[in-house]
Amino acid sequence: MTDSPLVSVLTPSLNQARWLSHNLDSVAAQSYARLEHVVMDGGSTDGSLDILARARHDVRWSSEPDKGQSHALNKALAKSRGVIIGWINSDDAYFDGEAVAYAVELFTRHPAVDVVYGHTALVNRDGLVLQAIWAPPFSGRLLRFHNFIAQPSVFIRRSALRQSFLNEDFHSYMDKELWLRLAATGHRFLRADRVLGIDRHYPERKGVARVDLLTAEGLRLRESYRVPFGAWHRWLVKPLKVGFRIPGAGIAARIHGEPLAFNGDWDEKWRLLARQLGARRSRMPGCAPLPVHGCP
Repeated sequence: MTDSPLVSVLTPSLNQARWLSHNLDSVAAQSYARLEHVVMDGGSTDGSLDILARARHDVRWSSEPDKGQSHALNKALAKSRGVIIGWINSDDAYFDGEAVAYAVELFTRHPAVDVVYGHTALVNRDGLVLQAIWAPPFSGRLLRFHNFIAQPSVFIRRSALRQSFLNEDFHSYMDKELWLRLAATGHRFLRADRVLGIDRHYPERKGVARVDLLTAEGLRLRESYRVPFGAWHRWLVKPLKVGFRIPGAGIAARIHGEPLAFNGDWDEKWRLLARQLGARRSRMPGCAPLPVHGCP
């Protein structure tokens, strides 16, 4: 295995003890041996540091104030050594134990590819698998219209990040800005026809709760990359997302019941497929807002 490339998984975290151990466990469960996990904690006070102190020897971490998620990830990249980079936030995880190995295999078979991305499992705050988020084969034109690449299911060659990683002026759409920038500078993307990561859906997450931040950064992306943004664009994207659920149903049926690398769970297949094809996310189990006193 010494000839295998070292993979660095980067994780920013701040007061996410509820899910941090699941994140760490999903990396530890990977069958791929040459792996390091770099966690940059922003000064948590919720028990996260105790979890990190008990982590495996290949987890490198530090805890100190930072300037936000993008800054923490840039610091994590600077401390990492891998030639392939994965990025899972503290409430994210890898789907199964073969995610990293499969991504490395694709990079080996396709040496001109800079970014590998896959399908993603949507889970709720308790880890129940809700849906499969299907990712289409790469299209730069489609990416400008709709961000179909889910960050937990992405791996990037370090060589593609030599100029810069994340723009620290972005605090929500930093992933979309990175995909657009890499595509605009000629880097090659490849879709892995496999579920690689999970995206945890809950109303308190920044991407749901901070609409003001999304709006401000969406306008900046429109100025920088000429991507469509606004109410009219959201209405045009909705039928596209609904259409993506159809091929996602095949993926959901295929993965149902598979062993999970994180502390997740399955319910009946018919329930999974019913959510896949017809349920609004806000009405899925575990996705309603918690009372204030019960929020994570």
